[in-house]
Amino acid sequence: MPTSQHEALHRIFQEDTGLACRVLTEVLRLPIPPPEKVEIINVDLTDLKPVSRWPDTLLRVESAAGPLIMVIEAQTEPSDTKRRRWARYIAHLQDVHDCDVSLIVTCQKKATARWAAVPFHIGPAAWPSMVIHPLVLGPDTMPVITTVKEAARDVPLAILSALMHSKSPHTDAILESLVDALATIDVGKATHLAEFTESGLGEGPARQKWRTLMATQPHTYISELRAEGRQEGREEGREEGRQEAAAGILLMLLGDRGISVSDTQRELIEGCEDAEKLQTWIRRVATATTADEVLS
Repeated sequence: MPTSQHEALHRIFQEDTGLACRVLTEVLRLPIPPPEKVEIINVDLTDLKPVSRWPDTLLRVESAAGPLIMVIEAQTEPSDTKRRRWARYIAHLQDVHDCDVSLIVTCQKKATARWAAVPFHIGPAAWPSMVIHPLVLGPDTMPVITTVKEAARDVPLAILSALMHSKSPHTDAILESLVDALATIDVGKATHLAEFTESGLGEGPARQKWRTLMATQPHTYISELRAEGRQEGREEGREEGRQEAAAGILLMLLGDRGISVSDTQRELIEGCEDAEKLQTWIRRVATATTADEVLS
């Protein structure tokens, strides 16, 4: 079962779909063309045969150079099985979408980042059929953002920095800068990202530091958090709120795609209490043409 830390390390790229391109150009210094469009696409790569493919996050980037699929994987520990799955994801996506595919691996541990950065060869060493070169984001490559000015310039990047360096000596300075930087953006967005950050930090001193900041700082978005009852001890209400939000997002996406929803289907969506099922339905919208395809 993926942890909240694992989920946050790839879902931050869903919170701000432009973040992946900024990371490639500003952090990894790769020469990629400016994106014209970036969208989240369905991560279900399952074939008719019972072999499932579920990468963590998939983004489709449109630019003057043509489309590019970004596979974003959060990796906690080395895994030879996962290496093989990365190769499968890339081959499948290139075949289905007929475009370039890049693999980005996010790691909180330096040792895991070093492991992920080693090219993976498929076939004999002298003449491999495929070589996977992941782009790795880890503590050694992610910038340490410790000033409010830096954090406010790109808040999602500052959150990613906080997640990557949650166990470093710089954690307190990173979080203190981030809490003030969130006050520079829309209150509703800041409220959501503050909660996202707490979840992504996982258990430990970094989360406790963040909760202390949430309890002591006077920013408007923090007052909003308190007013909405999102403090510790309200986990059940928080989960219900997330499910209601997910149901609303699903109905909005269906509407945007021009997919009609019957009263029965709307009741099914709004009454769903299974968070994983709601996320699965949301992923299906990108490729579905009817509500039945989404809800099947």
